[in-house]
Amino acid sequence: MTEHSVIAYIPALHRGYIDFLKKYPGVLYILGSDLVREVPRLERDIRALEPVEAKSALDGLHVQSRVTILTRETLPALLLETLPIVMPDEDVSRHFADTYLAQKKVSFIPVFLRWDRQISTVESEVPPDRTVSREIFDREMMAHAAAEGGKSPDWWRQIGAVLIRDRKPFLVAHNTPLPSEHVVGAFGDPRSNFDAGEVQYKDISKFIHAEANLIALAAKQGIPTDGASIYVTTFPCPACARLLVTAGIKEVYYAKGYSVLDAEEILKAFGVSIILVA
Repeated sequence: MTEHSVIAYIPALHRGYIDFLKKYPGVLYILGSDLVREVPRLERDIRALEPVEAKSALDGLHVQSRVTILTRETLPALLLETLPIVMPDEDVSRHFADTYLAQKKVSFIPVFLRWDRQISTVESEVPPDRTVSREIFDREMMAHAAAEGGKSPDWWRQIGAVLIRDRKPFLVAHNTPLPSEHVVGAFGDPRSNFDAGEVQYKDISKFIHAEANLIALAAKQGIPTDGASIYVTTFPCPACARLLVTAGIKEVYYAKGYSVLDAEEILKAFGVSIILVA
């Protein structure tokens, strides 16, 4: 079996890291604190092990022939290594390789080990085995949701949603700016300062999402949502997915969009059926 020089940031030890290291045996270089601190925001990870703690645990598990802590001082020894280099494909790895391994060939392995900046912002296409509906009723309800979404003043994205029970719509809503229901306000929309694809705009908004609007309206009017279905023009975000499962929604119909973070996993974990209306 081919040996490798594995370079990784290991803030916590779990089965994913062990399986990854077993798949690529050889020499493990754990990124030291001085190298990790070069990546912004990692100091916020309060669960992170010190590199020496991670090394001690891995030494005891004997998953690699040698485990060492990589620092700026020991970096020259790594550069003399001739084993193929592999790294988990995440933000810390990319930063380290760009900074110190420009002359080396590095294989980045797609593996989910932690919520890094890259994976936290990726939009995941729905699986090809997704249930697809072309029923007339479902199309009519989605058209109803789309018409409702057209009422939204959100220049970025107009979302409409309809709550259904016993194949009858009983509440509709769209993404709405607050505190004013009809206009963004005299000061404008803070998201206009950001371009599409920038992470920041997703959390900077004056709008309540259509799904959250529906759940809030149902609560205000004393309408039970347990067992209801929702038709929404765009796949729910993680926050709305959490609201939907807590409200007891059992079916989510959508027309377009991608799952971000763990939105789809949240729905699945609570037994919510996910149906694409085509």
